[in-house]
Amino acid sequence: MKRFQLLLPRLLLCINCLLNVGLLTSAWLPHLSPHQWWPSGFVGLLFPPLLAANLVFIPFWIICKKWYYWLSAGTVILSYNAVLVSFSLHWPQQWALERPQPPRFTVMTFNTSSMGLKGYKLDEEMHTSIFRTVREASPDILCLQEFYTNDDPNLTNNIAGIQHHLGYPHYFFTSDKTQWNTWHYGIVVFSRYPVLHARKIPCGYYSEAGSGSSILEADMLIYGDTVRVYTAQLRSYMFNPAELAQLQAIKKLDGNHTRFSGARGLVYKMRHTFTARAHQAELLHKLAKESPYPAIVCGDMNDTPVSYTYYTVSRQMQDAFLEKGSGIGRTLSFLSPTLRIDYILAQSYFNIHSYQTFRNATFEHFPVMASFSLKK
Repeated sequence: MKRFQLLLPRLLLCINCLLNVGLLTSAWLPHLSPHQWWPSGFVGLLFPPLLAANLVFIPFWIICKKWYYWLSAGTVILSYNAVLVSFSLHWPQQWALERPQPPRFTVMTFNTSSMGLKGYKLDEEMHTSIFRTVREASPDILCLQEFYTNDDPNLTNNIAGIQHHLGYPHYFFTSDKTQWNTWHYGIVVFSRYPVLHARKIPCGYYSEAGSGSSILEADMLIYGDTVRVYTAQLRSYMFNPAELAQLQAIKKLDGNHTRFSGARGLVYKMRHTFTARAHQAELLHKLAKESPYPAIVCGDMNDTPVSYTYYTVSRQMQDAFLEKGSGIGRTLSFLSPTLRIDYILAQSYFNIHSYQTFRNATFEHFPVMASFSLKK
């Protein structure tokens, strides 16, 4: 028993040191492109649990009256770069749903999961919730990824519905994928301001999803100034139900051999996705940097804040969540409570006045909205 009591603190210290190394690796390695070393795409996903584990050891060692608490405290401090992009410490704000007064305007980004289309059948509850949420939020500029619309008069024309019922006279649709001539999928922007120019920029054809093959660029005339908006859905893992079950098994440390044998396939799929998404992130950053007009970038980046994707796209940009949001800013409703993968970023030409997440139990992604004005 005495021997065990002597060994236990040493064992815990070893575990603590391994967690220290893991935290530092997960915080800093994502700055390295997956092109150079593909594991950099994985380690950022581990940052939240590694941070939590290190934080638990600080009071534990203090209670045990050991100086070892400095190991975790120092590691957390050295991981400041990842901490700063993961949390917003502002007091939660109540969103005012009335339209902002000039020169302010609002931008919403929302991955609509094909507007509620599941198995080629419309989920009426989700579809109704999407329209209700957008109507209540009433953004001036509405950017939708994984958007679906249909030209068949017997099916759902979501472009006409949003224009007519929600009041958006201007829009541009990328139509990245078409099935049976009338079923269209892609990225769309709706605007209450005139769209002076719009185009879709190919970023690698992706046959498995309705969006993810292009970046949408649109120039809008807002209170006499031209503002450029980029919206995109960067490459998704596109896990099927069996792969999601494997992920859940790994999270629960389920020892089922069949499930773990599929882990190699998951790793390969994720590795390929990291590399493709890194290319898209670099292109999106380049486009925004070279924009002749003040630019806003928004959409589903399919990656966490501690990632090469985020560090690349957000370079020289303001993150609306970090500026005006609060907490961890979760935008994905499943897999993990820490997943913020939908973003609104703005160049320094803009003032950011507010930020809001619209949570709804029927949504896979929560829409987020921010209000802006141009600095004079």
